[in-house]
Amino acid sequence: MIVNNTPTYIGTAGYNYDDWKGTEFAPEDTLNYDLLTYYNKTKLNFLELTYTFYKFPIAEKMLGISERLREDISLSVRLTKSLMRKSLVDKEVETFKEGIQPLIDNGRLSALIADFHPQFSASRENFNILCNLKSAFPEVPMFFELFNSTWHKERFYDEFKASNIGIVGIDAPNIRGMAPYYPICSNNYLYLRLYGKNKSWLSINDKVLDYSYSDLELKRFAKDISEKSIFAKKTFISFCNVTNGYAPKNALRFIDLT
Repeated sequence: MIVNNTPTYIGTAGYNYDDWKGTEFAPEDTLNYDLLTYYNKTKLNFLELTYTFYKFPIAEKMLGISERLREDISLSVRLTKSLMRKSLVDKEVETFKEGIQPLIDNGRLSALIADFHPQFSASRENFNILCNLKSAFPEVPMFFELFNSTWHKERFYDEFKASNIGIVGIDAPNIRGMAPYYPICSNNYLYLRLYGKNKSWLSINDKVLDYSYSDLELKRFAKDISEKSIFAKKTFISFCNVTNGYAPKNALRFIDLT
């Protein structure tokens, strides 16, 4: 998909969800293994591999997933949580790199995402953590998802741009302490993660992903990426409202409206 001459990738945060069965996405009796097959049959051209937050990626599994997908589907991999701490452990960095290497070799890996805990607030020490992580993985653009609102100030945006640090634009409820929705091309790429605005999501620490975007909301996102695409080498849009199959439903509708 091309928007203003900018390659644009639309997809979801993961794919292996039981409650996607029996929706428009896949039949009720679908095996978990075959959920990727149904993903492959859609018009989506982007997929975040999110399970790697909990365990390190294994090269054989990464290669197997990529080989089952259409050639035009790009991948993003979520950073393992043990890497997102004050001091990087060289062995863990190497283990992660070994796991994703097949995706780099076959050109399927477009980005890495590091989503920090909402209590990870802005400070010079924490800014250095971001810089060190970016430096540890120079092969692929890295994007940081910073839910804590203390990061979202002009002085930090200026520093992100100066350091070529990618920041994820987050769409979520307007909750005290939560990052505002702000699309930004701080590293010459645009990356949005759309969680929805479920009214039951009352705390920054709790995600409630049962939400379906309206056409009006999707058109607003389309307008934003059209405006920002002028400055972006690539645009990535991930629908994270994964409950009940809303993410693929909204992502496909977004493509129709864009």
